Amino acid sequence: MKVSFDHQIFTMQRYGGISRYFANICNSLQEREDAECKLLVLYSRNQYIQDRQFPMSPFLGERLLKKNSNLAKWNEKYARHHIRKNDFDILHPTYYHPYFLEGLKKPFVITVHDMIHELFPEYFSTNEVYVRYKRETISRADHLIAISASTENDLQRIYNIPESKISVVHHGYQDNPALLNADDTSSFQPPFRDYVLFVGDRAGYKNFGRFVQAVKPVLERYDIHLVCAGGGDFGAAEHEMLYRAGIQHRAKQVSASEAQLNALYQHALAFVYPSLYEGFGLPILEAFRNNCPIITSNTSCFKEVGGDAAIYFDPYQVEDMTKAIDAVINSKELYGQLRAKGTERLGLFTMERCMEGTMEVYRKLV
Repeated sequence: MKVSFDHQIFTMQRYGGISRYFANICNSLQEREDAECKLLVLYSRNQYIQDRQFPMSPFLGERLLKKNSNLAKWNEKYARHHIRKNDFDILHPTYYHPYFLEGLKKPFVITVHDMIHELFPEYFSTNEVYVRYKRETISRADHLIAISASTENDLQRIYNIPESKISVVHHGYQDNPALLNADDTSSFQPPFRDYVLFVGDRAGYKNFGRFVQAVKPVLERYDIHLVCAGGGDFGAAEHEMLYRAGIQHRAKQVSASEAQLNALYQHALAFVYPSLYEGFGLPILEAFRNNCPIITSNTSCFKEVGGDAAIYFDPYQVEDMTKAIDAVINSKELYGQLRAKGTERLGLFTMERCMEGTMEVYRKLV
């Protein structure tokens, strides 16, 4: 069985959950005897696939395709050329742009990661064209992979997709040896001894504003700090938000590498994930992997992934969030229980299980 993956997410992301998902699937396919994997990528800066040889060398890629607009243009041309050949059994596009439909004569599968744009349009630009692209590709796909039952339910509710056309295949956690081996963390130390960890983007539905209000009394009560990993430097509005909360000196943003992020999880008092909605929530598995207690929202997919290995709160209620964070920080017994349960829970989300479900979908269409 020949499976091709197009360039889209590997052009768009240098790091990120979706590109990591596809890189893991490609790596797993390469290890199988019953499948072949091909990336339709001329050149990419994505860190999860840097162990591959691209048709264009890094020397030329960094000189000719330095601008992201040029990178996208030539990667699309390259992918179009190969898609028109139809020299594969399945096409698995990595995002929603429908360019690949022209000339495609083989079945294609779309993985739907979430329905955030459809459920929370107020947090996105009114000119967001990918909402239309997504609807078009989903409606024409031969089959859909939903990364959680929560996302499957949203698909059925919003687009009226029949259940027979959707397969739920959870993410499988897999370390990336290339990134971990490339990192030198011998001199890396978390910025504080005792801290609560927030990971990723902080805008809109990520609910950072309510989180700041909720964590403030806990930081002050126990004389601890807040570390925000990734998501870029604090912006002017965020600095002001932290200043008004009186915790500007207790908070620090860290642009962490893969290994450094693991270290931040390992030393944190807890990882707090206050998002209003996620399609799966990969940081939950990252926290499990690094024995970090999880405190998270009780909406969408969180309980489906976290099970009894996390503490939950209503993400719209600041007081409820504060109580949940305080309960973990204040109890060594609960802290230990969550760490033990997290290690056990991670065993439900292996790459082997993810690939079993993915291969089952591919076989249905060949």
